[in-house]
Amino acid sequence: MCSVTLGRICTFLLLVCFLNDGRCERDFRFCGVRKHSNETQKLQLNVTRGCRGLSISSTADTLFIGGELTISCVNTSSISLPQVSGLETPFCVYWDGFLDLLRLEYNTTRNFTLCGPSTPQTTCCTDLSLNKNSGSKDVGILNGSVRGDIIEKNAQEFYIFRGESNQCDNEVCEDLLNTRNGQTAMKSGREDELERLLMQSKFTRDMQDFELPCGIQAAVFKLGPDFKGNTVVRREGRFPGINKPPSVYIPPTLLGNKTRARKTPKVVCLFYNNNSLFQDKNSVILNGDVVGVTVENEVIADLVEPVVFTFFHKKQPENMTRTCVFWDGLPHEGKMFWNESGCKTLKSDTQTACHCDHLTYFAVLLQISNKPVHNLEAQTNITYIGCGISALCCILTIGLFLCQRKSTSNKSSLIHMNLAVALLLLNVSFLLNMTLASLCNEGVCLLLALMLHYSLLCSFTWMAIEAYNVYRLLCKVLCTYTSQYMLKLCLVGFVLPAAFVCGFASRGAYGLYRITSSTGTETTMCWILHPLVHYIANVGYFVVIFLFGTSMLVVTVVRIRHTEKHKCTPERSSWKLVSSVLMLTCLFGTTWGLNFFSFTFTGQLLSTILNSLQGFCLCVRYFLMRPKQGTDGSRSSKFLLGSSSSNAAESKSRNS
Repeated sequence: MCSVTLGRICTFLLLVCFLNDGRCERDFRFCGVRKHSNETQKLQLNVTRGCRGLSISSTADTLFIGGELTISCVNTSSISLPQVSGLETPFCVYWDGFLDLLRLEYNTTRNFTLCGPSTPQTTCCTDLSLNKNSGSKDVGILNGSVRGDIIEKNAQEFYIFRGESNQCDNEVCEDLLNTRNGQTAMKSGREDELERLLMQSKFTRDMQDFELPCGIQAAVFKLGPDFKGNTVVRREGRFPGINKPPSVYIPPTLLGNKTRARKTPKVVCLFYNNNSLFQDKNSVILNGDVVGVTVENEVIADLVEPVVFTFFHKKQPENMTRTCVFWDGLPHEGKMFWNESGCKTLKSDTQTACHCDHLTYFAVLLQISNKPVHNLEAQTNITYIGCGISALCCILTIGLFLCQRKSTSNKSSLIHMNLAVALLLLNVSFLLNMTLASLCNEGVCLLLALMLHYSLLCSFTWMAIEAYNVYRLLCKVLCTYTSQYMLKLCLVGFVLPAAFVCGFASRGAYGLYRITSSTGTETTMCWILHPLVHYIANVGYFVVIFLFGTSMLVVTVVRIRHTEKHKCTPERSSWKLVSSVLMLTCLFGTTWGLNFFSFTFTGQLLSTILNSLQGFCLCVRYFLMRPKQGTDGSRSSKFLLGSSSSNAAESKSRNS
């Protein structure tokens, strides 16, 4: 019998610890069903200070609860229990050492507070583990369980649990937070647990402060009928910082005209100083400070006089944007994120004040932003017009190519059309992006950002392919044939950018991006949020394309000049050279290099005009450079068109 009982105890302890990630929980809940007589029932208490453990037993007419487990409570009273129909009554005993709180729930309808609650404790009696229980009896406790795990189904006369003295504040931190790979994060669904505990606690002073070792500090006070406003400041505590601690001002009109559920509801102010507790991979919290305010039994929103959160800091770099936000989410989807609605941000060099019309968790987000754009509205309008013209020209070019496909089915023409498709997708994506970004729908914004970035990378890639094809036709005329040439180019031009975009999307790199003008106005678009991703995927990728395209442009101009200088019509040759260079400049994407000079307004304006009109330039080139029927232009003209020279070269390669 002893070995069987010992085996059950060990199994129970292993199960409890396994279900709780290898540790026993701070709070304790024992439930069972009393099997008793029909006599008058009573509760006999013998609870004293100490930490030896807790005993629960039941006889025909008495439920005994006793032990040494409290910090300050002593209770040796006897209480009459309510009469119930039948001879079996469910009950639960709850113990929370953090609040020195012992409760009994009897017959699921009556609650008895046996000890506490007190002020939060730093050291308490926790980790109650089963020491022993009696054999089966005709009366006693059926279906004894701890935290829902059955210990013994048969009736037991008593259960004895052994306690251990531990640091309660550390165990509260473990209950609230997850620590993995050196990173600490708030457990899902535990954001309100600390407020719940503090709302239950009992305080003897007007303002009670409490600090946890995991960087969380609390201040609790009562909202009396003569409340005239209060400013709560985080104490320096055990983690002093280099900046002045944050504060929160609670206005006297906090409850407005609401009828108070309690005469003096508690207000809990929580100060978090850990940058990873409220994780949003797209954001960085100023100083790691998060401040939360909660009112007991009240939902506070649409305040007439705002709650003011003030954060102090060093002077921030000019490219850092500070925004007041609150912790929001979609609980049914398991998503949590920072939201700025309902808050107004007031900034100075060394402090940021958040005026908010509701209560929850608040912080100041730091985001790296570009320098203010001069004449943002004018440049936006120019881009709209240029992209609209380019989109129409791309559609016209693709339509003409499809109509004349039999007569212009060489590889160079196919490459031109793929570039036209990429530019059409880029222009349409941009126009849709600027129009729909204001909807602030996360799913729509992600799709728009993916489309825009993908089409931009496709355009860059096909510009590089154009440059490579020109080099191939100029310098490798005798060996230009490659099997499955267009299939390979399409894989590079369309699949490679898709791989980049999918990789960045999996890391949450896209979202709503704000562009600030020099006048203080903002334009929103769905774009890349992480500066590092922008520098790698856009700037770095384009630098390679730009250098390659520029070198191909130089080689091409030298070859054209060398071919045209033997002609007898120098004026026509000069015009032809100038027009060819201009068209190839757009074709190879070298106009995007003007972005490197966007620190001047002239550079910004030229870049905006030329890059938004690339589709137009491609269409003009298609009309000007195509060979006319019945004529046989110079070899350079044929090459620029991608006409018969490429087909002839391929035929020679096949024959050789």
